Amino acid sequence: MQNNNLEFRVGYTPLGGRLYAGFVRKDSGTWEGQCHEVTEQVMFALGQKLAREGNDMRFSLPDGRVLRLSTGNETEAPDVQS
Repeated sequence: MQNNNLEFRVGYTPLGGRLYAGFVRKDSGTWEGQCHEVTEQVMFALGQKLAREGNDMRFSLPDGRVLRLSTGNETEAPDVQS
């Protein structure tokens, strides 16, 4: 039996800085059942998509700013200096 009051959603929690995926109730917006932490999988998949397609992704934010995600043509990660 399918519950039409649920939708699959990926959400961000600013407190922990993590991404979660699972089912959310359409009427109240609360998580229903088990949600799964998917931060690393999402970031890796997004990186693969940007690298393969070679174009930018733009998202309008509620405050009017535009978030742009892009990838450079670097072949290796830069060294991180402490």
